[in-house]
Amino acid sequence: MTETEKLFETRKDICDYNTSYPLHPSDWSSWKTSDRLSFDDIEDLSFYIHIPFCQSLCRYCEYIKYKKTSASIERQYLDIVEGDMLEFAEQLTTGETILRGFDIGGGTPTVLSTENFAKLIEMSAEYARRFKRPERFQGSIEATFNTIDESKIAIMSKHTDIFSRISFGLQSTNCAFLRDNNRDNGQIQRMTDIFHSCRQQGISTINLDLMYGFVSQTKEEIEATMKVVERLKPEHLTVYELRTNMLSRYPIATVEQRFEQYSYLYDVITGLGYKGRFGMNTFSLVGDDGLSSYLQHRMIKNGAYKGFGIAAQSKNNTGISYNIGKNEESLESCLSKNTFEKGGDSYRLPPRELLSKYVAISGYCGMINLSVMEKILHADPNMVFEKELGFLLNSHYIEKEGTMLYLTPKGFLHYGAVLSLFYNNKS
Repeated sequence: MTETEKLFETRKDICDYNTSYPLHPSDWSSWKTSDRLSFDDIEDLSFYIHIPFCQSLCRYCEYIKYKKTSASIERQYLDIVEGDMLEFAEQLTTGETILRGFDIGGGTPTVLSTENFAKLIEMSAEYARRFKRPERFQGSIEATFNTIDESKIAIMSKHTDIFSRISFGLQSTNCAFLRDNNRDNGQIQRMTDIFHSCRQQGISTINLDLMYGFVSQTKEEIEATMKVVERLKPEHLTVYELRTNMLSRYPIATVEQRFEQYSYLYDVITGLGYKGRFGMNTFSLVGDDGLSSYLQHRMIKNGAYKGFGIAAQSKNNTGISYNIGKNEESLESCLSKNTFEKGGDSYRLPPRELLSKYVAISGYCGMINLSVMEKILHADPNMVFEKELGFLLNSHYIEKEGTMLYLTPKGFLHYGAVLSLFYNNKS
């Protein structure tokens, strides 16, 4: 058995090897810097705004969030985000930057009061219109069924040139599971009415998020959830695997259970007419990859992105940074700074670490682009990873089509071990 095979075997059942990278907070400590990321030489990028407020806090959620507060606190938060956005725009020196995508997530953006939600959408759309945008630009907003209403949909409808996609977190229709995890989706008829209203008001693409990987999740539960999907017929469908990372340790199913759950979901989803390769987490009824422009730019093309808001992540060609809040600072402490840009964590990363981050994120979609790898490494990945690629191809864990590497069903069963073979040796 070769060293590569031994390494693969030791990692097959370790749940820490997934699409979360780095694996431990200390992994990047030697590359921490006081310098802020520069976007002066970036010709195109995407934006993301993090809204950390939620009506209730789901037990399994790994993101930075706070229980919904007063409208005045929400407005203070938005004012700080707007100030940070305007300051960032002044730093861009070329004036020719192309905006590839713009997502607003959280948390729950639609939990904001109607007035504050209008402020969020209007300031974001106005900001996006400062930049050149490609023809197929599609900004996206995350929502839940119990925090959106006709007035908020009407607000979005005025800015569909920027935000024409909305993503609803359904996750499951198992009421007992939802109740145990502090979640409520509401009645199916209300979901249907909301879908109808969105489409009537010009929101062209609706995504539904589903989750799998829970210890007690059954085939019957998945079937019940998919009946709701069949009724609603969203253009995009995203299936998220419950995972562990450095911040979250929710109990998860075994590797074999998760693979069985995904396989069943895949068969039902494709049976409904959605397109997507086995091993991907996004599916589409409309002939695309099932992603917003932001996610397409970030995950598939390894593009630069700038995040605004508490704990938001940014990336350029040399490193990654996190705004304040990533280290579990209180909301009050973050708001008192009057900016979320100063006091966070920045890392100037070597090419192998940037590559590791790309592989983890792109592996989320079940694919890796060798051309992107080459741009990051400034070297031929076929040579750098000759042993690893040889092993994975010969063992049928991946297949190669042109410059693309795709996980096979066999590879998806142990995708974390597959991806980790491309990680920096330090990790």
